[in-house]
Amino acid sequence: MTRVPARTLPLRPLTVGELLDTAVDVTRGAARVLVPVALLLSVAEQAVMFFLRREFFDGAVLPDPTKLVGPAWGAVAIGAGLESLILALLGVVAGRAAAAAFVGQALPARSAFRLGDLAGAVLIGLIAGITTGTVTLLPLGWVIAYPLFGLAVPALVIDRRGVFGGLGRGVKMLFRTGGRPIGIRLLGYLGWLPLRLAFLFGGLAVADFVGLRGHTVPLLVAGAFTAVANSFAYATLAGLDAVLHLETRVRTEGLDIALSRTAAPLSPAHLAVTV
Repeated sequence: MTRVPARTLPLRPLTVGELLDTAVDVTRGAARVLVPVALLLSVAEQAVMFFLRREFFDGAVLPDPTKLVGPAWGAVAIGAGLESLILALLGVVAGRAAAAAFVGQALPARSAFRLGDLAGAVLIGLIAGITTGTVTLLPLGWVIAYPLFGLAVPALVIDRRGVFGGLGRGVKMLFRTGGRPIGIRLLGYLGWLPLRLAFLFGGLAVADFVGLRGHTVPLLVAGAFTAVANSFAYATLAGLDAVLHLETRVRTEGLDIALSRTAAPLSPAHLAVTV
């Protein structure tokens, strides 16, 4: 039986650098499940973006900054909403992988998804996507909307709180420790952004170098290279959400102390919130 290897996470508060490193460890451990799913979702996202670029960006890969006010910004907002939806769906695998790693277990690959979790994540993802896309239409709206739902799916999967309980608990946890989780989520996203853009422009340069030209070729190349880059970015960002959720519980709920007092062998079930 294929298993996602165990990656034991530190049972203590982590620095920002340690959080980012731990998120990479969780993603690497669950990569055989997490990355293919991320790639599939990224390809679907780029299929939508192909249409949006053609219709609202005048066929350009990126919108003209002078024309962002109007329909073009609406297309940007839709893209932002799709990202929130994708991260919510990936949060099911990332959350289960992080929970297993937190208690030093390996996660069976066939158990990376659970139907109830997936259904709940779809609902949370739709709420997050629609809200993020709508709020992004406002000036600086994305800065407010993007961090808002990041811990909801981990609360659903790890804490076993249900859809609306997960949404409420996830939002509340963002504002613990002075809003630290909000800043870390934004830092993680902005850290990946230059790498994603570099991969995009590198793909376009390669296509031009080998003589691939045409009206839709840049859009197709951009979609292909962006999908590959996003698959790794989204997988890692979902891992960061799961790790950040657990680390926030350590900081504010004494999760590490509670687990240290548990006599039985630890399992992800011990991470559920019972009160």
